[in-house]
This record gives sequence, C-alpha cells and structure tokens, in this order.
Amino acid sequence: MKNWRYIEEHNVSASYGLGVDEFLMDQNVKSRTNPISLRLYTYKNYSALSGRFQDISAEIDIEKCRSEGFGYSRRLTGGGAIIMGEKQLGICLAAPSSAFEWKHIRELYELFSKPIIQTLQELGIDASFRSKNDLEVGSKKIAGLGVYLSPEGNIQFHTSLLLDMDIPAMMSVLKIPIQKYSDKKKINSVSQRLTTISKELNREVSIQEVVSLIRKNFSLQFGIALFEESLSRSEKSQVEKIEKDRYLNDDWIFQNSPQADMTGMSLKKTSAGLLRTYIGLKGNTIKSVLITGDFFEQSELLNQIETALKWSPLDKGKIEQVVREVFERNVVENCGMKQEDIVTNIWRAGQRAMIGEKYTYNGSCYYPKEKTKEVNQEVV
Repeated sequence: MKNWRYIEEHNVSASYGLGVDEFLMDQNVKSRTNPISLRLYTYKNYSALSGRFQDISAEIDIEKCRSEGFGYSRRLTGGGAIIMGEKQLGICLAAPSSAFEWKHIRELYELFSKPIIQTLQELGIDASFRSKNDLEVGSKKIAGLGVYLSPEGNIQFHTSLLLDMDIPAMMSVLKIPIQKYSDKKKINSVSQRLTTISKELNREVSIQEVVSLIRKNFSLQFGIALFEESLSRSEKSQVEKIEKDRYLNDDWIFQNSPQADMTGMSLKKTSAGLLRTYIGLKGNTIKSVLITGDFFEQSELLNQIETALKWSPLDKGKIEQVVREVFERNVVENCGMKQEDIVTNIWRAGQRAMIGEKYTYNGSCYYPKEKTKEVNQEVV
C-alpha cells in the first residue's frame, strides 16, 4: 500500500490557500519520496476566487471585497468565480501526472471525483459527475471541479464542496447576471441552480463529518494510506514566496483584464465554457483582442489568435483566416470551441466597438449563463 501525505487546515486566507496548493503540486512533488498529497481545508469567511482565464473585475466586485474585508485572488485552475469560507470545503490533490493512467485531462475529473461522489452517497445524497466540471444533485450544483497540469507535468485537482452557502454574502461580491431583480428574486434564482449538503439532508452537517468520509473514500478508491503531516516552517516560508510572487501580485490577479481603450465586448456560449471577447480599435484597425471566460483549456490557442490579430484590419475574412491558421498549427481535439464561434465572437465585438456600444456581462460558475438575458446584451 502506498502512502500519500495528508494536510488539513482551516480558516486560511485566499493567497495562502492557493499558495499551499501550488507548493504541493510543484515543490512537494519534486522533493519527497511520497510525492502525492491530499489537502482538505476551509477559507476565512470569505474569499472570492476567479478562474484562471476570467476577467476578475467582470466577475468579482473588487471594491466590495475590500470594503467588506473579503479576500480575493485568481486560481491556477480554470472555470468560474466562486466564494469560499468556513462552510465550503476545499479539496486539493497534488501529484505527478505519471502517478495515474489517463489520456485526456477530462478523465482526471471523473477519476478524482469518485471518492467525493461516494462520500455524498454515504451521506444519503445521490450526486453525479456532469461532463464539464460539476458534481450535481438532480440539476443542481453541489461541487465544482478543476484540474491544472503544470509545465513540469504535475497535477493540481481542485474541488469546492458546498456544505452550506450564504447566498446573500455570495451575491454581494460575485457579479451574478440578475442585478435588475429584487433581492428576493435574486436569491430564488440562484437557489434554483445550487444545492448544499445541509440543504439536501435537511440538517446541519459539520466539516469534520465530511472530512472523515472524504479521507476514508480517497484511501479506499486509490488503495493508499494517508499520513498526516503539517507544513514545516521551511515549507511555509516557500509558500509565502509563492503568495508574494503570484496570489498577492496584482499582475497575476488582474491579468486578462481589458485596457481602458477597449470599447467592444461580445459573448459566446460554447461547450467549453463562456467566451467573453473584448476588442479595442483605432479606426478600422484592431489594436487589441482579449478572450477571457470560464473555460478550462486552450488558453495557448486563444493567445495565439489574440497576438495574430493585433494591428490587423477589422475584416471578417481576415479574422477567419487567422483563426483557421492557428487551429491548423495546433493539435485541437474535442476542445469544445469551434472556429466559427470564435470568429463570430470577435467580429461582433468589433462591430459593437464601431458603433460605440458598451456591453457588460456579470457572472459566476454558480449561475446558468445560457439562461440569462439582460438589457443591451445577449448570450448566444
């Protein structure tokens, strides 16, 4: 039987929570005889975390976070904005990718979610994996999943498991696309999308009750023994450096944020996630293109498109040519993004910039974006 390191922590800050996960994925994997770690932890009330490829200012009310004392940062994993606190259990598995048999990253979602699904079943909750990145009960989300594969070939698997949720607190900092509704209607709308362990069982459920089952089921699923070992003083010092360099660094947190002269925006719903495209023009010339969203993969492909379009004419034929050539240069299999979707989104953003319309979209992973429609905007 193999040994995995086990770490349990509570009431951590946004930057520390993410910093430890990155440390375990890279430094811990490289330096230890037993390189796989399972970490279960909770954040301080509250920490707002955007997905890696999102425009954080469009998803999280930064000024509200600052005034309310909420932490905020950007994850390594993709997906939508979330809020974490003492009633949302963070689960992180860090390991070398060679430790498991897999061909496509989607297989890792299913593999690592099995112990969590088993835990929910033992509690009396019938949950299942949804093909993109959620665990659902019926049609309601109870956990969000994320996977990041580092350039060194190490895996970081994230889960946010909802034991309970303070929806008014969540909605005070996450920009959910129903601001025009009354507070009561907002809460009802989000409640139709989310569920929690406590809600499903109609009783208060403690973190420790769930933690014990998670530990047991990871051990059984992977045939391993967990040995508890907290971070050493030296390791915490390394985590502090990661926090400073990344999760407390505005350059990391506010990347994928549009510059002030970007005046057009368009949205496109794809099976890979929501694409939000910003464009800046000087006359009929494209100064910049920025493609953000709650997707999980293909950031390099989109970066190549952004770079290739800079200082090119706002011409649909040119956009189609660039997108086609980038797709041809890259091996793209089942990415969920079609060339025509990307072309349409960029072209629409350019047309909106030309007529001076300002389009905004506010959202998070907790709300079904495909059902939203606001004044002067549409999700297509």
